[in-house]
Amino acid sequence: MADNWTGASVASSFKHKIFYFLIKTGGRYCAYLLLYFVVASYAIVPKFRRKAYPYIEKRFGRPNFFSKFRHCYKLFLSFGKTLVDKAVFGILGKIEILSSQQDRDLCTDLYNQGKGLIFITAHCGAWQSAMAAFDFIKADKYVLYKRVKEDVDKQVYEHGNRKQNIKFIDPTGPYGGTVEMLSVLQKKSIVCVMGDRTFGSQKNEISVNFLGHTINVPGTIYRIASITQTPIVIVFFPTKSDGKFDSMILDNFVVEDKGAKITNYKEYAEKFVTALETFTKQYPYQFFNIYNIWN
Repeated sequence: MADNWTGASVASSFKHKIFYFLIKTGGRYCAYLLLYFVVASYAIVPKFRRKAYPYIEKRFGRPNFFSKFRHCYKLFLSFGKTLVDKAVFGILGKIEILSSQQDRDLCTDLYNQGKGLIFITAHCGAWQSAMAAFDFIKADKYVLYKRVKEDVDKQVYEHGNRKQNIKFIDPTGPYGGTVEMLSVLQKKSIVCVMGDRTFGSQKNEISVNFLGHTINVPGTIYRIASITQTPIVIVFFPTKSDGKFDSMILDNFVVEDKGAKITNYKEYAEKFVTALETFTKQYPYQFFNIYNIWN
């Protein structure tokens, strides 16, 4: 079984700085060139491959060793390119969001209902870059996000060339960030939550079926949405090509108030997981929870 997620960066701060230097001096493709070799060095190490096996086996069945290695390499490469593209965005400002006018109109219309807006996404595609650039709605934006000191990969704004346009709510704080989220939604702000990774008390988790096996996902956000009647949009940001990302809205709904018990909102958590499965079928190498999320 793979180790649980810790939030720590696999590469050292020095290795990250090498990539940042290459981006500044040679651009995206200079960094990509080194990335191919770095990814290969990780893919050949069993302890790193084993972290990806739970997802690889659930998504592709039980492939033989060579197929499994190929899947791992492609997954690691896709993740590496996402990190490089995030750094390119922060350092050079080069990014392109290919969201459709239909998606933009939908989000704008939902926000204009005056209840704020909740985006639920996952650790897949270019979620970090896209949320920093997804700014066509003029409102305060908050992301439920846990940052640990072992994570040395810089966020977009930390490169110093872009103003920080989002604020963070710590999910490991008192009440898991619930009070903060309720407060900002009452001010008609936008909140983004990762729907595929749990923090804090198990009583706030909901068990659902993902790729044929049970996982636990956070359920508090659905309770919050039922209290505030804030519309929820399930959205992912797949990488379409180098430095170009799309928005992929797969569902939107308002949550019915079903009381205080978190498990009463299982049907809404299942909507999210159904959308996530749709994403992984279309973009199998852009799901980046590279550890065992299954019970």
